[in-house]
Amino acid sequence: LFCSSRYRGDCRRACLSRRCIYNFRVLIIIMPTTNAQRVTNSSSSTPIVVLHAHKIVVFCSGAIFLCLFAVNLHLVGNLEQQSIGIGTSDSWQMQNFAIQDSINEIQVDAYHRHDNNNTTTTNPVVAYFRRAGVELDNDSIERLPTWSQIESLIGKKPVFRGLDTCETFRQNVPPLSRMLGSAGMFNSGTNLVTRLMKENCVIPERFNKYGPNGSKEDYGIRWQVPWGKHVPANFKNNHTAPKNENTIKDHCLPIVTVRNPFDWMVSMCNIPYTARWPHNKICPHLVQTYSNGEKVPVGVRVKLAEQWLNFDSLADLWNEFYAQYYRDFEYPYLIVRFEDLTFRQYDTTKTICECAGGVVKPQDMFKYIIKSAKQGPGHGKVSDRTGMVEAWIKYGQPKKVKGGFSDEDYDAAIEFLSHDFVESMGYKYPPPAPITV
Repeated sequence: LFCSSRYRGDCRRACLSRRCIYNFRVLIIIMPTTNAQRVTNSSSSTPIVVLHAHKIVVFCSGAIFLCLFAVNLHLVGNLEQQSIGIGTSDSWQMQNFAIQDSINEIQVDAYHRHDNNNTTTTNPVVAYFRRAGVELDNDSIERLPTWSQIESLIGKKPVFRGLDTCETFRQNVPPLSRMLGSAGMFNSGTNLVTRLMKENCVIPERFNKYGPNGSKEDYGIRWQVPWGKHVPANFKNNHTAPKNENTIKDHCLPIVTVRNPFDWMVSMCNIPYTARWPHNKICPHLVQTYSNGEKVPVGVRVKLAEQWLNFDSLADLWNEFYAQYYRDFEYPYLIVRFEDLTFRQYDTTKTICECAGGVVKPQDMFKYIIKSAKQGPGHGKVSDRTGMVEAWIKYGQPKKVKGGFSDEDYDAAIEFLSHDFVESMGYKYPPPAPITV
């Protein structure tokens, strides 16, 4: 476990948790001397070996051990050389990120060996929540979807669009200038992706420059793209969000969150933010049917970039917002699914972070977002916001027939939505009503 002063709280919890104590015969920790006392004061009977820059302190508490331990510091040097070039003597703060691939495999394997010996954690969903620090009660376990149910809804791996632009971003933007910022429509997961990135990802060169007391923005993780996270991409060059006047927009990689359009439209009915269209009695009210049988799309007005924009329907708003990234945007971008951020927090965050040349925390030190990512006013009732357990229960269920839409809205959604984009993101249309004879 490579621990820094900035993350020593997480490190102590990882080092001294029951999971870690049970998995390892000896705990090897690399950290500065100032933090060593806090770890070695543990009452655990597990031998704890703390490696400093030029010495080894062996501490055995609760029992008497005869410790015969040979340490080849050259091995540590080799690990540092594998850490994308940031394992220098004056940047030990980054080592907990830098050697993730070397040490995480051992930690995760040991964790799963322990899990498989316990019948209550052979369930992969229960194991996932345990890694996140959440102990589930029996009622929650019964209500949660199975992993096979989740995969049937969203597929077996995260889906992205724009991964082919990551290398262009890393080549064109110097490491000390790289930034990531969220973008996406309302109710699409922009707060969730921002929280995950701020808690777990850094641009290593920026970390080395600003040190352990820097802000998340110093480390390259911004709250939103400089033109505004809900602002259409076509406004990039002529709109600037507050406090971004001096930001070079081309240096920020947009992380664009998207959500299954049927679920998204239901959320927009509940919390429309600045979108305006008649939907009090019918959701999402994509079409209006007149007495002569004529069906006309119900237009939507949305205030974005301090002006009102008009769209043919709510489905057209979803189509156009994302098309301005994958169809029109001339710069690198990465579109990520809300569903992957919900059900695969670590894997999805790791891919996003590495796209911009960043480094993510090892999985055993990864901070999962357990409570609702929507904080503060403007996001509806606090009681209606969903945390991690509630989100899995809510979004892991099979889709309702026609998505819960009326016949008119379901048919209109199938007609209006961009089939190419829906399918490229791995989304499935809700099942139609069964045919009765």
